[in-house]
Amino acid sequence: MSETPNTLAETLQKYDIALSPGKIRRLEAYALELWQWNTKLNLTRHNDWDKFVTRDLIDSIRLAACLQKGESVLDVGTGGGVPGVLLTILRPDLRVDLCDSTGKKTVALGAILDAVGLKNNLWHAKGEELLRVRRYHTLVIRAVSKMDRLLTMFAPCWQAFDRLLMIKGPSWVEERKLSRHLGLLTNLALRKIDEYTVPGDEHSSVILQICHKNRYEEIRQREEDLAAGKPIDPIPELLAIDNKIRRPAKDRAPRAKDKPAATRRGDKPAAGRGQKSGARRRGPDEESQKHGKGWVHPDTPFTRPKTDPKTIVRGKNAASAKKRSAPGGSSAKKRKDEQ
Repeated sequence: MSETPNTLAETLQKYDIALSPGKIRRLEAYALELWQWNTKLNLTRHNDWDKFVTRDLIDSIRLAACLQKGESVLDVGTGGGVPGVLLTILRPDLRVDLCDSTGKKTVALGAILDAVGLKNNLWHAKGEELLRVRRYHTLVIRAVSKMDRLLTMFAPCWQAFDRLLMIKGPSWVEERKLSRHLGLLTNLALRKIDEYTVPGDEHSSVILQICHKNRYEEIRQREEDLAAGKPIDPIPELLAIDNKIRRPAKDRAPRAKDKPAATRRGDKPAAGRGQKSGARRRGPDEESQKHGKGWVHPDTPFTRPKTDPKTIVRGKNAASAKKRSAPGGSSAKKRKDEQ
C-alpha cells in the first residue's frame, strides 16, 4: 500500500503533472489558506492534496488550456475560488475577476487572496447582475447549476460577454437535450472543446463552449490572430445611457438597407415590403410560447438591476465597499447600539 503524499509537489509527481516551483508554492499557499477557512465556512469538500489535485487542479489546468492569451475572464459563483484563483496562478496573462452572491464566502475569499498575494477583483454580486455593468471575453462556470438554468439566467446578458465555458460531467448530454427542448439554444452554438478523465473517476468530464452563432467565427479568428502573434483587442466598456446599458455605436449591428421607412399610425406597409397584408406582429407572450421557456427577444434592452452590483470586496474602491458590506453594518448596527 503506497503512502499518502504529504505535500502538493509529491501529489503532482504522483499524477505526472509538471508545474514551475513558483506556481506550486502559490497553489500550496492558496490551498492551505482555503482549508483553514473551511473550518469556519463550507467552502470546499476537497480538503486533502489528493482531492485538491484530482478534483480542482486538473479541471483548472484543462480549462486554462482553452482560454486565449490576454482574455478577460469572470468566474461566476466562485465560492472558495475554484477555478478562478487557480486560473490566475496557472495563467498570469489572464485578467480574472471573481464573483459570488454569498457575502460570507466573498469576505473569506478576499482574506485568502490577501494572504496569498493575489490582486483579483472580487465582487459580491450575482453574475447576471454584474454583467449589466461589466463586460468580459469569457465566463467560466463549474458546479454552479444545470445548463438550462444557466442559459435562462444569462439570456439577457449576451451583449456583455463573448462566450461561456462550463465544466460538466456525463449528465451534460441530458442537460443539452432539455435546453434544446426549451428553446434555450436557439441562435447559440454549443461545442465540446475538451474531454478528459479524472484519476479515480470512471466517468469523463467535458468543457463546453457556448456562444452566439454570429460570434463563433469572431472567436475562431481571434484565436488565429493570437497564434500569428497579434495582440488581443481590449474590451470596449458598456455605456450607461438613460438607465439602460447599450453597446458602443461601433459595436451595434448596422440597420438593414431594405428596412421600410416608418409609417404613420394606420398606414399600411408598401406592397412587397414589411409585413404581409393582414399579418400582425406577435406580442412578447406569444413569442415566448413559440420559442419556449426562458426565451428572451434579442432586442430586449439591458436595464440596471434594482440594486447595482457595486459591492466589490477586493480591487478598485474596495475600501468603501467593505464598509457597506461589513456584517452588522448600517441599520443592523444601529439596532444593536440602540439595544
